Amino acid sequence: MLHSSVIVMTRDSVHVVKISGDAGLRAAQDIAQALRKALAGHDQVAVATEAISGADITTIQLLLAARKQALAAGKSLSLATPPSGVLRDLLIQVGCLDAQGQPLLPDGDFWTPPIREGKAA
Repeated sequence: MLHSSVIVMTRDSVHVVKISGDAGLRAAQDIAQALRKALAGHDQVAVATEAISGADITTIQLLLAARKQALAAGKSLSLATPPSGVLRDLLIQVGCLDAQGQPLLPDGDFWTPPIREGKAA
């Protein structure tokens, strides 16, 4: 069984939520709570997804719902880096990204953030 963990830290003025392990249905409540808490206390939140080892449609729904919540509150929620591994594969499978990782939907820029330069997290 895979497990999930959520680590929260602040880097520069962006609050980073790091998700690792299985980020699917079983971890949904913990991830949603961490994202809500981050958005409640910070104007800019970035989600680090590089360490996700398992993902399903719930993962995508959680991230999109958190982004919608942030936009409604006048805040920013983005991915810390472009998706990779299982999350990237899932985004391609469900039609959010093409095989080269380019967005296929009008709001696809959420899935393809610019790579941030600076200190490592």
